[in-house]
Parts: sequence; structure tokens; C-alpha cells
Amino acid sequence: MAICRSGNRSRQAAALLTARGVDAVNVAGGMRAWAEAGLPVTTTGGQNGRVI
Repeated sequence: MAICRSGNRSRQAAALLTARGVDAVNVAGGMRAWAEAGLPVTTTGGQNGRVI
């Protein structure tokens, strides 16, 4: 799975990985869409995170 803030860079990364035989998908809309959908955002330390 590839994800970035807006979904643009991760879309390109997922396409590159797929072209090289890796089973990869892009999270459409990125972290912004993820957060707007009410899905959890956490820091690497397990705290509540935010998308800026």
C-alpha cells in the first residue's frame, strides 16, 4: 500500500512498483481523504495524529 498526504506521489509510486512486479495499491485521495472519512490517524508513538 502506498499513501501520501494528497495521493499524487503515492499514485506514482504504486504505478512504478506495479510496473516492477510488486503488488501495490494507492490510497486514493491520500491521508487527507483518509482523515476526512473519519478513519484513525496516529503517530508512530501511538498518539492521536493529524494531517496538515
